[in-house]
Amino acid sequence: MEQNKFLKIFAFSAFVILMGVSCWATVESLHLLLPSWPVVFFWAVTVIFFVVSSIGTKLIVDSFNQRIRVDNRGWRLIGGIILLLIFWLCFSLPTNTHTFFYRSAIKDVLVQDLTDTKDKLQSLSNGGIAKSIIEQEKADFKNKINGLFANFAGEINNPGLEGWADRAEARIIDIERELGPLQRLQLRNNTHSGRQELIKAMRSIVDDKQLSHSITVYDTRLENINKGLNQDDIRKLITEIQRVQNKMHADPNNNEEPTARTSIILSQAYKIINNYSDILIKEFEKSHPDKIKLSQEDKKHFSGISETERMRSVVDVWKDFFSGKYAGRGFIFWVMLGALVDIAGFIFFDIAFAKREQ
Repeated sequence: MEQNKFLKIFAFSAFVILMGVSCWATVESLHLLLPSWPVVFFWAVTVIFFVVSSIGTKLIVDSFNQRIRVDNRGWRLIGGIILLLIFWLCFSLPTNTHTFFYRSAIKDVLVQDLTDTKDKLQSLSNGGIAKSIIEQEKADFKNKINGLFANFAGEINNPGLEGWADRAEARIIDIERELGPLQRLQLRNNTHSGRQELIKAMRSIVDDKQLSHSITVYDTRLENINKGLNQDDIRKLITEIQRVQNKMHADPNNNEEPTARTSIILSQAYKIINNYSDILIKEFEKSHPDKIKLSQEDKKHFSGISETERMRSVVDVWKDFFSGKYAGRGFIFWVMLGALVDIAGFIFFDIAFAKREQ
């Protein structure tokens, strides 16, 4: 009798401890998801749900226990299964797993998130992908003009042609199709030095025209693309991110991050990067589909909430798990741990409140 009483006391104590651990994990998960809601509300609901889940397991165990008299065993079994599905499998287990996984992985996710975001912001501060694309366009255009001018110089250098012949004029017209009207200079004498003097002078005219064209077409286009970027805001965000990184590096064991301020910084940075990706895709998707792939990837990655903020949502974490995002991150281990804590609690609940009569 005394031994049986001690077992019940021990089982009830163990149940309370395990329920406390499970409810703490669930409350943490819900508070991460809904930080503005009162914690006391989460505790009240979570404790009630855990007790209901425990009752569900007891109904299942009693329905199979042939040593005691139980009415409506089948209905008890069905009712117990329904209670477990609703209050444990759909509530307690997912939230427990979320809290355990969040605490084990959030620092790694935050570090990577800060690094990726800062790299993108630094790229924007240097002109972004648009600058590299337009600089390449300028280089290609310059090479084209150089090729056309080399054709003109070749005609001028042709000793068999007297002065500015028709073929040289045709080559200048080719250049004009790209740059617009050009001034014609006279060949003073049809000697080698005279021809070189003319080529040099025309080269200067073409270069000036090409520079003016680049400023008007390419530089203005880049300026229009990047005019929506507030460089002061970008520099401030880079500084803020660097501050967080320095803080984490100085004290790796600090569990303060991510703070609400860090979440805001990442959210603002994500919005800037996402908006810039929209601009690039609209501007270059048809002309440079190969070079715009990175912007399309950025659009997917930086659309919506940050990776760090996404970790706060039990729903999003489980979605990402089922999509294969957390492969190799030990997510299954935390599922098993969360399940074992609850199952152990259910077992001790059944022992503490078991019917012993025949």
